[in-house]
Amino acid sequence: MTLRFADGLPVLGYLELDDRSLTFAWNWHEPVLRVTFTEDDPPLIGHVTHLDCLPRLAAAPDNLAWLGQGDPARTRAVLDHAIDLWRRKERLFRDCEG
Repeated sequence: MTLRFADGLPVLGYLELDDRSLTFAWNWHEPVLRVTFTEDDPPLIGHVTHLDCLPRLAAAPDNLAWLGQGDPARTRAVLDHAIDLWRRKERLFRDCEG
């Protein structure tokens, strides 16, 4: 496995959600993942913060409508994926080739 970067941050994983590709990048030395669209503008969806205790999504205003849409399923999917990536990050870096 090769480590990839997005805006200088290591990418921990990707998620396909409702025909959109999302990127999860780690804000070095912080329990925070930056979530962006892989190909769309504006790219920032938000930040999943407090991954070391009670995770929550701080959504970016530009993509709030896509995230919410009156249904919490997208927000829940983003949070669940971020939590899973955070729990697996040690193994991810240990198995990484670069």
